[in-house]
Amino acid sequence: MYIKKLELLNFQVIKEFNADFEGNVYFITGDNELGKSTLLKAIGAMLTGNRDAVLKNGEDKGFAKMVVGNDGENYEVELKFTKANPRGTLSIKSQTTGMRSDNVSMLQKIFGYQDFDAVEFSRWSETAEGRRKQIEVVKALLPEKVRTRIAEIDAEVTTVKDKRKDANAEVKTYTTICANAEKQLKPGDVKTYAEKKDITALMEEQNENARLIEKAKTVRQARQQRIEQLEAIPGRIKEAEETRKSNIKAIDDKLAAEEKEVARIIAEANARLEKAKEDAKANKKTIENDYKETLQVIVNDKSEFVKRKANADKWLEEYEANNPEQLDTAEQLKKTEEHNRINALVVDYMAKKKQKEAAEKTARTFEDKLGALAKERETLIATSKLPIAGLSFTDDGLELNGVPFVAGKVSDSQIMEVAAKLIIASNPTVKVFRIARGESLGEKRLQAIIDIAKANGFQGFIEEVKRGQTDLVVEEYTENE
Repeated sequence: MYIKKLELLNFQVIKEFNADFEGNVYFITGDNELGKSTLLKAIGAMLTGNRDAVLKNGEDKGFAKMVVGNDGENYEVELKFTKANPRGTLSIKSQTTGMRSDNVSMLQKIFGYQDFDAVEFSRWSETAEGRRKQIEVVKALLPEKVRTRIAEIDAEVTTVKDKRKDANAEVKTYTTICANAEKQLKPGDVKTYAEKKDITALMEEQNENARLIEKAKTVRQARQQRIEQLEAIPGRIKEAEETRKSNIKAIDDKLAAEEKEVARIIAEANARLEKAKEDAKANKKTIENDYKETLQVIVNDKSEFVKRKANADKWLEEYEANNPEQLDTAEQLKKTEEHNRINALVVDYMAKKKQKEAAEKTARTFEDKLGALAKERETLIATSKLPIAGLSFTDDGLELNGVPFVAGKVSDSQIMEVAAKLIIASNPTVKVFRIARGESLGEKRLQAIIDIAKANGFQGFIEEVKRGQTDLVVEEYTENE
């Protein structure tokens, strides 16, 4: 859609204006304070609904009317304002269907007009804040799912960076602590003194040798008991087997008797026979289970007895090999205490080393996460179809073919071309763009914008200051100008 007609009465500095538009690009010319910028502002207000107080000073009321459309549909936008309501009331009406609405959101829904100036957009690259605004403009052209995911990634990156900062600080702390602990050790200490020796056992050994001698007697008695218990195992198994056979035989005998009785009264006792069979089956199963459980207990006992006997054999063998009365533990205690002193240093060092390694692993995890998020973000942007070949963005700003989108890196004509194309891409419904201070562009940049507008079927309104021109003039651009 294009602007076909614009009519203003008492709109800020403009007393009265009325024009029809059928061409492609228009220049709005005149000296300062004639209303050039006001005319651009009026177009923006009627396309977006965004405005401040618009009533001309000293007047009681006014209006702005604009027809926007194409061959298939035309809309009439009207803004009426008074001294009591200087911002005015905006309405939109379809000339085809007669549908009318005073809701600004309806106007914005129909037109979907994104309002930004190409020259201003190009100047945004001069500051960090401006470059962030440029990024938001380009982001808005991405599919909604992509924008949503990029926003999620950016939020997650901020969180992960904070966590990485804390993790790196922790790594630095543990590195220092670990280094200080390592200074207290000599080469080979970590391996030699990795395990602590039990000094308590040596101290008790000095006081309990006599008791050990008595314990030997007890162990021998326990060993003999285990031997006797092991010898009794076959008898216990045989007894369990006989019990099992006896119980099963009793059940079989009972079942035979029941079958004989049932045979006699088969017509009346069929149910009884079935129940008897089920009972027999269940009872057999119970007996078998009891047998298995009993056998398992016996097997477990056997295993435990064998183990205990082996323990007794081993203990007695060690006991016989070492005479407690001849042991001198004083020197062993002294060596063990020194060993354990160094072991404490090793344990402390290894614990701090482990903490340091854990912190490093955590930091690497955050680093890997940031890399994955950056890669995903880069892939999302690269695979999304932006309207300008080679245009992408990072956290620092826009890039064109991998080059930062700033003056000195990208030519002025490229910057203006990108800005114009973004305006075009942002406004697929109402194909209108406005440029303030057109005289500052220079002939080449201005011509580049005009060529882009014509190539993409856009309608442009370009403001130019002409000193000494006392009237506000709107004229269509022609090739011979």
